[in-house]
Amino acid sequence: MSQDSNPSPSSKAGWKAVVLAIFIGLVFLGFFYMAVTNEPDYMPSQKHKQSHSAHQATAPVASEPTATEMNMTEEEHAHMADHEASAAHAH
Repeated sequence: MSQDSNPSPSSKAGWKAVVLAIFIGLVFLGFFYMAVTNEPDYMPSQKHKQSHSAHQATAPVASEPTATEMNMTEEEHAHMADHEASAAHAH
């Protein structure tokens, strides 16, 4: 019984198929990992994050103007702020 040092051609093709299958599997797992770790924009958690960040970005712009911007004294401005606060609580 002699052993062949050269593998048969079908054996070489089998190893190529195994290597190709492993490569394709790794590529699939890579895409699957990226799909699982990145949430799309339409997911509810992403919409909540976007609305929260948009609210923070507009908050400083929507702040109340100062007394000097409205050409008022500090006392008039304070009285106006108190009046608006009491009107908001009355509703």
